[in-house]
Amino acid sequence: MSKDRSINALNGHLHDQLATLLDPDLTKEQLETEVARAKAVSNIASKIIDGERVINERAKIVGEYAPKELANVLMPAGISHVQG
Repeated sequence: MSKDRSINALNGHLHDQLATLLDPDLTKEQLETEVARAKAVSNIASKIIDGERVINERAKIVGEYAPKELANVLMPAGISHVQG
């Protein structure tokens, strides 16, 4: 499992799931399993996307009214983007 937690990685996972659902060689049971998995992935992805939307909206507001603070808002002290 990839540790990449970027929105681009999420997009890739969603496309991979779609490709799996479209596989004509899946049995009925496999398809049912993948549909259940896709629903779970979709639910979690929606939450992540909503969170990204809030971050983007906040960045737009800060960028408009306090542009010097934008870097601090997007990457607060003590938060690291380094994967570990």
